[in-house]
Amino acid sequence: MEDNSEKSAADLSTVNKVKKLVDDLEAATKTTSKGRAYKQVFELYDCDKKVVSWKFNEWDYGRNNVRLPCNARGLFISDDAQNPEIIARGYDKFFNINEVPKTKWDWLEKNTVGAYEITLKSNGCIILISGLEDGTLVVCSKHSTGPRNDVDRNHASSGRAYLKSQLAAQGTDEKRLALRLHELNVTAVAEYCDDSFEEHILEYKGEQAGLYLHGINYNQIDFRTWPIDKVTEFAVQYGFKVTEHSKTLDMDSLKSFLEKCSRDACYKDAEVEGFVIRCKLADKETDFFFKYKFEEPYLMYRQWREVTKDYIMTRSRIFKFRKHKFITNKYLDFVIPILDNDPKICENYMKGFGILELRNMFLANYGMSGFEILNYSRIQELELKNSVDFDKVDENTKFLIFPIAVIGCGKTTTSLTLKNLYNDSWEVVQNDDITSKDKSMLMKKSLEILAKPEIKCVFVDRNNHQLRERKQLFDWLDELKEDYLPYNINIKVIGLSFFPYEDIDKVKELTVSRVLARGDNHQSIKVSTYGEKKSLGIMYGFLNRYQPVNEHESPDSLFDMMINLKILDADSSLFNASYIVKQIHKKYPVLIPKLPSHEEIKSAFEESLLYKPTIVKTFSSSNGKSTTKKFKPEFFSAAIADRTAIIQEIKNLREQYQMDACAKYGLDLLFEENKFQKEFHITLAHVIQGKKGSDSDKEIWNGYIKRYQELYFQSIKKGNKSKHLSTEEIVHFKLKKLCWNEKIISIIVELIQIEDSKTPLSSKVLCCNEVPHITIGILDNCTRPSFSNELCKKVKYINVQGKDTHCLDFVTTASFEANICVNL
Repeated sequence: MEDNSEKSAADLSTVNKVKKLVDDLEAATKTTSKGRAYKQVFELYDCDKKVVSWKFNEWDYGRNNVRLPCNARGLFISDDAQNPEIIARGYDKFFNINEVPKTKWDWLEKNTVGAYEITLKSNGCIILISGLEDGTLVVCSKHSTGPRNDVDRNHASSGRAYLKSQLAAQGTDEKRLALRLHELNVTAVAEYCDDSFEEHILEYKGEQAGLYLHGINYNQIDFRTWPIDKVTEFAVQYGFKVTEHSKTLDMDSLKSFLEKCSRDACYKDAEVEGFVIRCKLADKETDFFFKYKFEEPYLMYRQWREVTKDYIMTRSRIFKFRKHKFITNKYLDFVIPILDNDPKICENYMKGFGILELRNMFLANYGMSGFEILNYSRIQELELKNSVDFDKVDENTKFLIFPIAVIGCGKTTTSLTLKNLYNDSWEVVQNDDITSKDKSMLMKKSLEILAKPEIKCVFVDRNNHQLRERKQLFDWLDELKEDYLPYNINIKVIGLSFFPYEDIDKVKELTVSRVLARGDNHQSIKVSTYGEKKSLGIMYGFLNRYQPVNEHESPDSLFDMMINLKILDADSSLFNASYIVKQIHKKYPVLIPKLPSHEEIKSAFEESLLYKPTIVKTFSSSNGKSTTKKFKPEFFSAAIADRTAIIQEIKNLREQYQMDACAKYGLDLLFEENKFQKEFHITLAHVIQGKKGSDSDKEIWNGYIKRYQELYFQSIKKGNKSKHLSTEEIVHFKLKKLCWNEKIISIIVELIQIEDSKTPLSSKVLCCNEVPHITIGILDNCTRPSFSNELCKKVKYINVQGKDTHCLDFVTTASFEANICVNL
């Protein structure tokens, strides 16, 4: 009786803990910032019960400033408010060596203890397997389970089907496995590796295909898992593929083993992706995982896969490679004729099939394995002529610094302080000093100075407050670098983020007061000339357009180092200069071998305060006099007058369809947080397409130029200074598909014809975009509206939808109107 009482108390305690976890997870769904949780309810196979899947954004795991209710990557809890149970639990998210502070070797040496279990890293998709009290087998992918009709590839369903065949082959009743897992209160974690279902980087065909069991976790909030020996016993008992493993007792032996495998790029004469290492934290009770992934040849293989996909999408061979230039171009020479002559191969490739076969065809034709290519001296010589080891830092390495700031942040004062500290080897190029109409002159001038033997670092002084400006700098650098410096000179790019986005209100107050106090001592804003109102308007424009740094996505992921700064009330430039010097010295001592004293930094700072701008940059004509202008539009569009009607159609669509929580979340965010674009339009032709597009794009662009240049000059004569010039022509169009992902929402449209006042329904609408569309709303502030192009092409041509991309067909047959506009 006493035992039952103790058991009942323990059960009640567990239920209460899980209830508290669910409350914390529910609360996390309501936050709009760090640590947001996402929930989705799923039906189970073979029973009428439901489970709730919980997940977080990938970048929130492992961050020191984010505390998650549970770190499980894959968490399923029963849909029972009174007695919730953890039904299936994945591993706590773990990281690669040196990816986060807790996977740096020095941290691991101080904070972990052996034995270190080394398990081979399988290359497939995670499958979680558990059981209910009634013997129902529960099989989940990382975040999904049960029957679904909203995805084109159901990982949980396929994993379940394979598991059933595996159990049947050895005569094991699946109910027996389910009851055993439930009795143990654990989740079996396997990797489903099967090229007939989904291809990854490594090959799994025939006998190699299957469910590789590599972990068994307790169904509890804190992470606890079985040792690999017990996992292997369980795998053998139930017919799973056994995950290869070994064990070492100390860190030195572990490092020696991993370094040897990394040099050979293989394990037991086979290509492998890497290893997962399992150990304990210093308390000897808490389980801790980290991974050791081999960079090569998998980086090369992934590059081949991505350039193939890009070629299929764009039919363009213009790629910029950081590594493997020579061999990747050889690969393209081989595969492009195959892709051009067989649309079926292209279609299958975009669906994830034929990737390995195409790669192997090339390797067979070339007569070498991937490992042999990487180690063949002649190819290494050719690669050296075609690429640079971007990880190498030595006495020949040069540096560029790109700030991310707004007016009044102190970037110029900071840059001049740094230059004054290292007057012989550092230089500053100010964008405001560039008077050429060639915008890339900023980078050309920077590289020209950086090419001087004595110069080690150039500060490229521009605000770069928008993503497109940061991308522009990296694009120019890629394009122009070898015009100024030898191919074997490496350039490291350091970013200076002058403030975090959450400080924007404080920044607004500080920078405005600084600029107004500065008066005319600024190249861009002359308060006495512009007046306070216009000066504030210019500054607020920068602040409103500011897009914060997101190191997880391009272009900000391209920085080799990012230094995050703060704007202080007083002497922030002095403080920031000192902080920048310390951070660069720590990471790149080749650039700053010795730290300067505080007195030296202060002296350099005081000298920077004496700086007076000699060139005045103006934002527009201040005297109102017209000057000779050329017709240089940025793009032509069809501006939609009745924006409300489009929004109503989206509302109707939203109400007509049943959607899962993941899909519904994007549309809910659109309406609840009013993420709609302020105006709706269909882009017909953009200046980039006119300059760098196909022959057809250039023809369409030039046609619009000829069509509307007279209208433009007439409006100039009338004193019209508007950036949007409306024409008398009306475009008729229909709504076809609403498509969205976590970043953006768009509508694919069908263009019908143009109507004007002289010739009703006179001509077909010409559009440079392959898929005409309307950008409806941006859900992620770091996403550019032009991302709609990529999304709409994927939906229309590849039919990519499901887990991350969603699509609904409009049922309306109504025709809508838009007015053609010239956007200057």
